[in-house]
Amino acid sequence: ASDKATVIGYFGAAGAPEALSAPEPAPEAVAATAADDTAAAAAEPATKDHEKRHHDKRKDKHHRERGRDKHASSSSSKKRSRSHSAAPSSSERRKEKAHKTIDPEKLFSNLTGVVGKREIKAKRDAEQAKLHAALSTEGFQVTPEILDQSKKENQQSMAHEIPVGNSSSILKAGAGKDLSRVLKLYVETMNPSSKHGGSNSAHKKASAGATATPKRQYLIGKRPIIVLPKGMTAPITMANAYDFFANSKFIPRDKMQQQLRTTKQTPKTVFSRNINARLGGGKVEYELMDNPKSKLHSSKDWERVVAVVALGQAWQMKDWPPPYADPVQLFGRTYGFYVGMEGDKIPTDLQGWSVKQARLNRDKRGLDSVTFASFWNGLDEWMTIHRPELLPQPEE
Repeated sequence: ASDKATVIGYFGAAGAPEALSAPEPAPEAVAATAADDTAAAAAEPATKDHEKRHHDKRKDKHHRERGRDKHASSSSSKKRSRSHSAAPSSSERRKEKAHKTIDPEKLFSNLTGVVGKREIKAKRDAEQAKLHAALSTEGFQVTPEILDQSKKENQQSMAHEIPVGNSSSILKAGAGKDLSRVLKLYVETMNPSSKHGGSNSAHKKASAGATATPKRQYLIGKRPIIVLPKGMTAPITMANAYDFFANSKFIPRDKMQQQLRTTKQTPKTVFSRNINARLGGGKVEYELMDNPKSKLHSSKDWERVVAVVALGQAWQMKDWPPPYADPVQLFGRTYGFYVGMEGDKIPTDLQGWSVKQARLNRDKRGLDSVTFASFWNGLDEWMTIHRPELLPQPEE
């Protein structure tokens, strides 16, 4: 402090004519400055000691960590060495495998199994090839000659078909249905000797038991009539009825009409058919028509109508004479049959009529025979009961 005042006084005297003397510091300030210097000098050794101790701690910690790492690495290397020493080498494994003995019985059993499987597969393949060859159509052609040869046999087989029915159809005896045939079959079953009379005697008994009225002589020798619908929506009309009822072959109406226009022919309306032997046998000639009003002029002519293919609408019979104009009475006097295409809606009017319903598949023509057999089985039974005069008569 005294040096500072001297320097200031010196430069002040040299720079100015009248030197200004600096004021001397107070004794309290001089004492405080001296105390600060003394405290700083005392604190400096304590700071150095603290830093030294901290450095020593960090050094000890570092040495301990290095010691743990060395111990861990040595223990892992020992484990690896032990594992290598315990596991056999690849060469040793190969030697052990080479020294294994082969069991002959086991080897023979495995070979037998493999050979047996191959033999079974070869046998199965040979059988399948033989089956495919037997079912193959190669080299076989259906010709008109073959169809003509088998036509007679097919008709004879179809003549012996038995009507298909179930408990519901048998028990549902509505108008126009007669269960006298059930009684006749029961009598024949319980009294087998009644069958020895031959087919003609069976036909006589069926005719006698079927109706209590005397024979209508004016019907004997006449053609039974099947009436067809004239509606354009009916699957079976005059255009294709002959092929279906005579040959069990359904041809769509529009296709058949085009074929008739091309060949300039008219539809056939008369055909013959053999009656089932169990119903008396013989051949009957039927007539097809769709305009009975213009062709049938008397009640005796109308009694020749044995079947009506229903359209499902009451207007089909509106111009017919009574009682045939009433559908309920009509189907009580004739055999009613409805043919619809599969999937079509059934007309509601049919629910109150005694009409048997059948379906024709749209694509599978092989199923036409089912509808064909359903129609003829039902009509043959109906005629045996209600129109025996139109069937072949037994010899007196």
